[in-house]
Amino acid sequence: MSLPPSVPRVPLRVSSVQAGLITALVLALSFGAMLALTFSMQNDVIARDRDHQMAAVSQAITAALDEAGRFALTQAETTARQRAVARALAAGDRAALTELTAAPYAYLKSQGVPVFGFHAADMTYLLRLHLPDKFGDDLTKFRQMVLAANKTRRSQVGLEIGVAGTFVRGIAVINDGDRFVGTVEAGLNLEPILEQVKTLTNADIAVVLSQSLAELPPRGPGDKGEQFGDLIALASTDTPLFTGLLRDGAIRLARTREISPYRIGGETGAILVQPLIDFSGRMIGNIAAVKSFPSHGAALQRTRIELIAAALIGTVLAFVAFSVLARMLRPRDEAQA
Repeated sequence: MSLPPSVPRVPLRVSSVQAGLITALVLALSFGAMLALTFSMQNDVIARDRDHQMAAVSQAITAALDEAGRFALTQAETTARQRAVARALAAGDRAALTELTAAPYAYLKSQGVPVFGFHAADMTYLLRLHLPDKFGDDLTKFRQMVLAANKTRRSQVGLEIGVAGTFVRGIAVINDGDRFVGTVEAGLNLEPILEQVKTLTNADIAVVLSQSLAELPPRGPGDKGEQFGDLIALASTDTPLFTGLLRDGAIRLARTREISPYRIGGETGAILVQPLIDFSGRMIGNIAAVKSFPSHGAALQRTRIELIAAALIGTVLAFVAFSVLARMLRPRDEAQA
């Protein structure tokens, strides 16, 4: 049996251009994978930095509200220690209380303390310096701070909704000698507190109430803040900004702290939404914060352009280098063949 003749082996020749293209393709795929990994890592770093900065805004809001509460309480306690005030409150003398506190209240009002008033020992509102014609109403049903101060005989601080609106309040106990005769409260506006946080963090802040959670009565034409469904924009550092966000649904009621990316005026930014808790521990709405990060977008775009350019240049140089190398080695391979 005869064997088939052997077939001569023809060497597979790869041109210099083919060699360069193959090498460039391999490098391009490698560079592409490296760029994808690098871009993913950049996104993670930016997201962590964004969350860290927004968490700092959240802490600044909490600290500012606490500081405002202490300031309000200081004003209330200063008044509560005046013996003449204690005697007038014990006697239920509204005229005497007005005469004693009208001048200090005028100054406090100019400093962002619009609420100042006295509660009798039976928890009726004896005198509102901010609403002098409204008095005698029972506070036991809707003023938990007054109820707590009466029961514990201790000062109270917190955010609470009252007849005049939502304020950071401080309530101090008043004694005439050893006898408890009532309480006095001071309430701060929210807008200056929000502006203070904006100055510290460069973030715009808003207080948003939920009409259903806060159990607010139907709104009238003179009520403060624009309403969007169940949400009411009570106070903010930038009314047009938050009006637009609420109208677009970018801010929604949240029961836990949420941080999400957002494009603000063409710039990279973030929105923080966290629960707004009143004195009684009840959630009555949200605090929202918006901050732009222009450096994030600019730095990211610049870095990515530089990386892509470097990858393209590297691929082209590799193509040229391996094409030249393949051309140089080709005569030697032909001679050996």
